[in-house]
Order: sequence, then structure tokens, then C-alpha cells
Amino acid sequence: MSANDDLTQLWMVPYADLMSTLVLLFMSLFAYSYSNRTPEYDRVLAKIEQEVSTKKDSQAAKDRLEETEIAVQMKKDLDGLALKDFGVQVDSHYVRLTLPSPVLFTTGSAKLAPEAATLLTALAKLLARSPNPVLVEGHTDDTPIAGGRFRTNWELAAGRSFSVIEYFISLGLPPDRFHARGYGEHHPAAPNTTPEGRARNRRIEISLIRDIHREGSSK
Repeated sequence: MSANDDLTQLWMVPYADLMSTLVLLFMSLFAYSYSNRTPEYDRVLAKIEQEVSTKKDSQAAKDRLEETEIAVQMKKDLDGLALKDFGVQVDSHYVRLTLPSPVLFTTGSAKLAPEAATLLTALAKLLARSPNPVLVEGHTDDTPIAGGRFRTNWELAAGRSFSVIEYFISLGLPPDRFHARGYGEHHPAAPNTTPEGRARNRRIEISLIRDIHREGSSK
């Protein structure tokens, strides 16, 4: 090979680097979208999975489709209630609903507000469609507790989780489906340096645990 041939092929070096960079970029974007997908997107994936599944895997595919249908209906129902700052997220482990605490509780209290009944009753009907475990997680901002029933934000967050679960049980959902966690201010969704950030951190997360990641199951 001549020197001229070597020179004419030098363009392949930066071209190969560019192609490698683009592949990494698209893989990163796909991974991000797959792990933070909307309920509607996940339902499409579940329908495709059900269509191509074998007879052996058909029940698992059917169950996953039902989970995504619940997520889509959950989002639709909440849209109808015109709530602010809620979110429904689907990934391979959870169908997770995030609600700002003021929707369910008054400040510093773990007693459900009267208006919480409408929302939780609608959610209970959706959760009843699946036998999957349900995880309820309470979060607060970092404002110290000043007096009252609870000594720490941990206790307040846990108390709120138990209040939500007790309401679901009162509507007939099996108690053994539920798990409660109280994180206090230790799992913030935003910095506690602004009123907006603290408002985002005061939240309740209700998660339907999907079959491939049962809460408390062994690996």
C-alpha cells in the first residue's frame, strides 16, 4: 500500500470515533427512556411482549400487561381529579405513584384529610385488580418537628405510610399485600434550600411491585 493510500484512508479514524460516540449516545438515551418510561409507553411494550410470547410465557406477559393497564388508568384518574405535582412512573420493578403530602395530610399530621378518601378509594379499586404487593413510602422535608405527636420526621413519615395502608385495608384489600416505609427527610427528591424544593420532598409514594421484583423476595 502506498503512502497516498494511507493518507486517503485517514478519514476513517475520525469517522469511526464519531460512529462510536453516536452509538454510545443512542444507547444512553434508550437506557434513560426505558428506565423512566411513561405508562402509555410501557403498555405498548407489554402488548408487543404478549403478542410475541410463547405459550409457556403467556401468563407472565398477560400479568405485565395488566400492570401497565393499571398504571395508565391510574394516570387517567388522577388527571381527572386535576391534581398538581403528581406523577406515575413505570419501570421494570415498580408502577409508582407520587403524591404531594398536602393532597392526603395537613401539615405535621398523619391523619388522613377528609378529601383524601376520594383519591385513595379510586386507587384501591385499581390496586384490587392485581395481587401484587404494594409499597407505601412516606417522605418529608428537613424542617424539624416542633411539638405534637411525632418527635422526628422519620416518625411522621412512617405514620403517614401506615395511615394510607390502614385506609386501603378498611376498603377490603388484603393486609399481607402491604409494606410501609418512612424515610423522613433522608431521601429528598429536590434540595431543601427553597420552598419549592421542600414542597417536592413532602410526598407519599405508592408503588405496585411488579412480578420480577417482589418486595422481600430472595434473589
